[in-house]
Amino acid sequence: MERRKEILNYIRNRPGITFRELARELGLGIGDLQYHLGKLEKEGQVFSRRAGRRRYIFPAGFEEDAQRLLMAISTETRRQILLLLMKGPMSQGEIAEKLGVSQPTVSYHMKELEKLGIVRAERTGKSIIYRINYDPEALVRLIREYRPTLWERLADGLIDFLAGVGEG
Repeated sequence: MERRKEILNYIRNRPGITFRELARELGLGIGDLQYHLGKLEKEGQVFSRRAGRRRYIFPAGFEEDAQRLLMAISTETRRQILLLLMKGPMSQGEIAEKLGVSQPTVSYHMKELEKLGIVRAERTGKSIIYRINYDPEALVRLIREYRPTLWERLADGLIDFLAGVGEG
């Protein structure tokens, strides 16, 4: 019972944590965590959502818009894409070039972000222009509130980016 309370409190403090992250951060075996999460889900204390191969866990009653955003920022590449799009619309090629990743990688992440409703794509001639489809202030608030260490890393990255802009 004590272990279950620990898991529940961790999920309340880190909504949207993935199953694997939770197991790693709490030092639990997969089977042990599955057992306790199953009990917590049956009690209506937590619920999980799948996106791709990942399982995200949330406390009961967690707001749906916030769920989608936390799922969207769960990978470094998606966070970087969202930071770029907060500055304005961009094509897949521009995003790939700025991030130093392949266009298929960008395409994969953009499809995931579109499924979550965080970005939208508009075809313009031969290229697709992506725009953020969410209030950037809400995104920033959510990151600050639920992922403070992530916020610090993003702020450092933004400062580095802005410093680089002035050098060009």
